Amino acid sequence: MIMYEFDRSNKSDYLYHQSNRNLEFIKHTHKSYEIAFCLDGELNCEVDNKKYTLKKYQGLLILPGHIHSYSTPEFSRSYLCVFSTDWINSFYKATKDINLSNILFDFEDENDINLIKNDNTNYFVKKGIFYKICGKIMTQSETLPNDSSYFLLTNSLSLYIENNFTKDIKLKNIAKEFGYDYSYLSTFFNQNFGMDFSNYINKCRIQYATSLIKNTTDSITEIAFKSGFSTIRNFNRVFKEETNLSPREYRSKYANQPINSIGRFSVSENK
Repeated sequence: MIMYEFDRSNKSDYLYHQSNRNLEFIKHTHKSYEIAFCLDGELNCEVDNKKYTLKKYQGLLILPGHIHSYSTPEFSRSYLCVFSTDWINSFYKATKDINLSNILFDFEDENDINLIKNDNTNYFVKKGIFYKICGKIMTQSETLPNDSSYFLLTNSLSLYIENNFTKDIKLKNIAKEFGYDYSYLSTFFNQNFGMDFSNYINKCRIQYATSLIKNTTDSITEIAFKSGFSTIRNFNRVFKEETNLSPREYRSKYANQPINSIGRFSVSENK
């Protein structure tokens, strides 16, 4: 799942695919580009607190460092593509210090998506598809000022959480390590990630746990501890709150199924 691709997304020529039904994903950010294509239904996206509703054959280009999330009101079929900045280096250099006013675009069919997904597609054909989308965005957008300190902090927080959410992680310790006042960092986190820190960490852990339940034969106890929970009782309680199922009920219902939604989260069709 995309959350666990963050550490790899800074590598040269990095390209990750994720196809989904009924996508739900909490606010997050990373240093790569992300394109969300809506293939059917409606997909809600929020980028830097600005809300979009993607309909069939509409897409969204999310620039590096921008906090974004997804939700599905009823039904959606979508495709996410995450790729490193060197795929479109000229565009990255031209826009890395600015914002763009209109990142929503239309596309005609799934031909370009199929080319991107195909491992045999020529490297330069894929670059051409990405640049074509960038050209649409640049043509329709005004340039807006960028807050570099904001993006530095959001990316630092996201990277730290990604590397440490399975450990005993506390915002007070992060504030001390980053050199920020705890009250300031707590307010910043709540405003930009849409929830308090402990709730966010629990959602990360449960999202990771659901992936382990689906894709491994690890016991529920092993998964609880691997996901960062110190007690089985707390794991079961939080899991039920997030998915409306117990871990064992979830495994019985979803294990070995290639396509599914998981409570408030999503499973990709191909990983």
